[in-house]
Amino acid sequence: MKKNRQKLILELISRQPVETQQQLQALLEENGVHCTQATLSRDLHALGLVKQAEPNGLIRYTVNPLSMEDDDLRRLMNITRMGAVSAQAAQNIIVIRTLPGLANAVGSYVDKSELPGLVGSLAGNDTILLVMKDNDAAGELLARLQELLEGKQALP
Repeated sequence: MKKNRQKLILELISRQPVETQQQLQALLEENGVHCTQATLSRDLHALGLVKQAEPNGLIRYTVNPLSMEDDDLRRLMNITRMGAVSAQAAQNIIVIRTLPGLANAVGSYVDKSELPGLVGSLAGNDTILLVMKDNDAAGELLARLQELLEGKQALP
């Protein structure tokens, strides 16, 4: 229930600007999820969501991977599990698709994981490219990513 609620929170903030907890709570209610303000506050903290100003002046909840410290790797892992949609390999390149707006957070988790064989990464809005040193390294990482997405294990 908690995992589903937190996944829905990530989906909601990726689809539209959400400025307040009250607005987010109403959106959750519209989607059949009832929770208290205290529970919602704990979820926002657990997911590492912050309010951030956009260039147009709008303030909205977002994932801020740049402010994350090493002890917050668990939060990034949870966001990765809930925010990543798929992972595919094309020779030595892995493409990870995420919910809109979450590629930087997922990319931050991958970067902080210091993966063997990772040459570099590039994150956009909903897509991450991982360049691996060779096809074998890509195959090994893809298998581990798929286990992560299934909730079986974390990256190293």
